[in-house]
Amino acid sequence: MATTPLIVGVDGGNTKTLALICDFKCRPVGIGRGGSSNWEIQGTEPAADVIAHTVRRALEGTGGAWDDIHCAHMGLAGVDWPEDVPRMESALREVGWKCELSLENDAFSAIRVCTTTGYGIGVTAGTGVASGIVRPDGEKFFYGAYTDLGGGWEINQAVVHAIVRSGDGRGEHTALAPALLGVSGHATVNDLVYDMHRRNLTLESRVLRPLLFSVAAQGDPVAVRIVTSFGRQLALCAINLIRRYRLEEEEVEVVAAGTLFMRTGPLLFDVFRARLSEAAPRARPILADCPPLMGAVRGALMLSGKYSPEAWKRMNDEIDERGWLREFSAVEAKESDNG
Repeated sequence: MATTPLIVGVDGGNTKTLALICDFKCRPVGIGRGGSSNWEIQGTEPAADVIAHTVRRALEGTGGAWDDIHCAHMGLAGVDWPEDVPRMESALREVGWKCELSLENDAFSAIRVCTTTGYGIGVTAGTGVASGIVRPDGEKFFYGAYTDLGGGWEINQAVVHAIVRSGDGRGEHTALAPALLGVSGHATVNDLVYDMHRRNLTLESRVLRPLLFSVAAQGDPVAVRIVTSFGRQLALCAINLIRRYRLEEEEVEVVAAGTLFMRTGPLLFDVFRARLSEAAPRARPILADCPPLMGAVRGALMLSGKYSPEAWKRMNDEIDERGWLREFSAVEAKESDNG
């Protein structure tokens, strides 16, 4: 049995789940990886099973047991509406969780880990868009959806529309068209469109998004406009929260997170930062550079009452020395590159 109670942070996403365990001295003792734990994809019981399995893997070799877990904080994809929290908590209790639990959308994790204090605003851009705020008094607010402007799905559509209109003459010529034809192997845009309509060709994100940002970096006006439009929409997500909470005169930290910010080059974040500065000059934009798992861990430490800036720094230094998160980040990058 563990000599000290254990604290658990869980980052549960659409493709993977990570869990990190530390003790009451804020020392990291175990880490585990599992599959998708988004209940909207897996169902509540299977999602809860994945989380439990991932934590049990993290417990291996720690000298601790399930009953040693004192509390857990989880940032979970799919926890989008108030009723989702009791739904997932009930499923977690069914698979054996007895400790104190704190559940929230995984978009909050970027705020918790990337800001100085663990409080601020976050905008996450991936397949969809998620925006949230964590206040020092504990108040939180979150909104976002796959259907919102600024997400990867919407960007994919904008790229395809620009290419099709360039090919048929309705739109401006863009280097996006020959770039995509070079990748797809089609002779003309018309041939490409035919295969999309008649042969169920799907243009995947792993093709369209790198192509867009590469062509935009070369100065193609159409590609630049697409990126700029979405960058401004993403900034509006943060500006809206700044206005909602009357933070225009405060040096609020605003985190830009997610694959569209992290793996596309500087243009999107540059646009985001410039638009944010126009509306809220005192806001401090931050490009996320920390794994969201550590946001869940920070939330867990705060929940336990064991958090301090000094302990937090020691924990991060020790994890960095062990290379735990670099290993998982390498796996994640490889999976992202593969689709």
